[in-house]
Amino acid sequence: MKKIAKLMLTALFLFFLLMPIAISGATTISYEATDLTDTTPGEDLWQYTYTVGGFEFDTDYGFTIFFDYQLYADLEDPPPSVNLEWDSIVWQPDSGLPDDGVYDALALVDVASLADPFTVSFVWLGTGAPGAQFFDVYDSSFNTVESGQSAPVPEPGTILLVGSGLIGLAGLRKKAWKGRR
Repeated sequence: MKKIAKLMLTALFLFFLLMPIAISGATTISYEATDLTDTTPGEDLWQYTYTVGGFEFDTDYGFTIFFDYQLYADLEDPPPSVNLEWDSIVWQPDSGLPDDGVYDALALVDVASLADPFTVSFVWLGTGAPGAQFFDVYDSSFNTVESGQSAPVPEPGTILLVGSGLIGLAGLRKKAWKGRR
C-alpha cells in the first residue's frame, strides 16, 4: 500500500506540475493575490506575485499583463526588480482615456531565468479579491506570439485533498480486487 501511495502522490505531483504545459503547450502565468495592509484610508492595497512558465524567453522577448482601468489603480512604479536578466516597467491605468495599465517584463538575455517571481502592488477598485488577467507574450519585434489569461496558483489544500482522494480510490480498488479472489 505504501508503494501505491508513493506512486499516486508522485503522479499527482507531476500532473499538477505539468498539466498547464501539457494541455496547451503554451505559456502559463499563475498568480497569487495578497491583501496588503492599507496605507491610505479608503484604498484597498494588494499585490500580485506571478510565476511564469511554458515559454523560453530569449533576448528582447517578453510578456505584458493587463490591468483593467475600471478595477486597478496606482500600480507600483517602478515595480520591484526580478533579477538582472529582466527589465520590468508599468504604466498606469487611465480612466480618462480610457486605457488599461500594464506590467511589462522584457528579457535582457537569451533563456532568461523564470526562477524568481514577478511582483507588483496596486490599489484594487473592485469588490472581493482581484482575479485573473489577460496577458500577451511578444517576440523581439514586439509582435504578439501568444495571448492568454492568468490562473490562480493551486492551493496546497486542494492538491492534498485531490491526492488523498486518489489514494482512497486506490485502496478501495485494491480491496475490491482482493474480494474477487
